[in-house]
Amino acid sequence: MAVNRPEKPTDEFLELRHQAEEQVRLSNTRVQAPPSREEALRLVHELQVHQIELQMQNAQLAQARDELEAANIDLEAFNYTLAHDLRQHLMTINGYCQLIQSLSGAERAEKSLEYLEDVYQGTLSMSRLIDTLLEFSSVANGEVSRQSVDLSAIAEAVVAELTQAADAPRYTFHIAPGILVDADPDLLRVVLDNLIGNACKYCGNREGVVIEFGVTSACGKQACFVRDNGPGFDMELAGKLFLPFQRLPGTKVEGHGIGLATVERIVRRHGGRVWAESEKSKGATFFFTLD
Repeated sequence: MAVNRPEKPTDEFLELRHQAEEQVRLSNTRVQAPPSREEALRLVHELQVHQIELQMQNAQLAQARDELEAANIDLEAFNYTLAHDLRQHLMTINGYCQLIQSLSGAERAEKSLEYLEDVYQGTLSMSRLIDTLLEFSSVANGEVSRQSVDLSAIAEAVVAELTQAADAPRYTFHIAPGILVDADPDLLRVVLDNLIGNACKYCGNREGVVIEFGVTSACGKQACFVRDNGPGFDMELAGKLFLPFQRLPGTKVEGHGIGLATVERIVRRHGGRVWAESEKSKGATFFFTLD
């Protein structure tokens, strides 16, 4: 049987195949033409958007890190308070209970009421401390509702309350008018309650005390301040002022060391900062900014 052999490619076919192979080779090695001006601008814009998004993410991460560090500080202080202050009250109550148990019948009738009063006062102190801890915690977790706030009016209200008590020292207050900020009015009331209240407490019964609330400029921003001409403090200890449950050495004023820590937390939640300047025996000034 005869076998059909394939026909030999023609010269025309070989030429066409050569041209096709050459076009494929050129398309693989051809340098891509530069983008148009419009395309280049679009790419630059996309790059800028990605850079801004990256910067925002870095800022959020930094804020989250700072908040985590602050939370760790608060947690350490909280643990210390539970281990020290509450235990101290419990030991006092326990001690009085043991004393009552050890008394004879005649002594027990006479001393029990006295000891029970001390036990009762100890439970009240524990309750106040727990309320303070809960209030401090709520500042961290509550919502910040910003609106236009007249800080001068709030300061006037704080001063009015402080001076209503019959035994309140007769201090001189100077409140600058028309200090307006964009902030949460309830939280800023807590700030001024603490700052003005502290100025009054630490000035004690000194004569000629002047407490001022005003506004100045710091690093290009509006900074509010509360200033007094009281005993002041050593600036070497200023770093402890705004830490929770920390009190300056020699402090005799009652409290749990939570007021200024609350102020710092509220100001920080408003994007601002708080700091103090003082000189021993020459008064103190507490500043805060809000963004």
